Amino acid sequence: MTRTTTERGLGWAHQQQRDRLLRAHHDGTPCWWCDRPMYRDRTLNFDHDPTGKDPNSGALAADHSHARTHGGTKADRMLHGRCNKERGDGSRDHLRPAVTGQPIEDAKTTHEALGTRAMPWP
Repeated sequence: MTRTTTERGLGWAHQQQRDRLLRAHHDGTPCWWCDRPMYRDRTLNFDHDPTGKDPNSGALAADHSHARTHGGTKADRMLHGRCNKERGDGSRDHLRPAVTGQPIEDAKTTHEALGTRAMPWP
């Protein structure tokens, strides 16, 4: 289930800050996380899925460079929505694709790499 920004602790002030960051955004600016260009038009961003059911697919996200879990209170930059989710609490910032040139492995990829299970697992 997808939670709203308010349910995640990101209420009206965060939404207003995202709007300010989006107004100041210059199309084509590279994403801090992946180094790919970011666009206001979500359909131009690499993470847009036109066949998916997510109405926010490809939308830019307001990111806290000082993560909220570590006391950050104000979003200060834009990232692709997918990149913002990959970044999480910032504990893996040293692994970001813009630095390593390698994508972050998601849980699905990691589980597929394990191969077929020999017995059922809960």
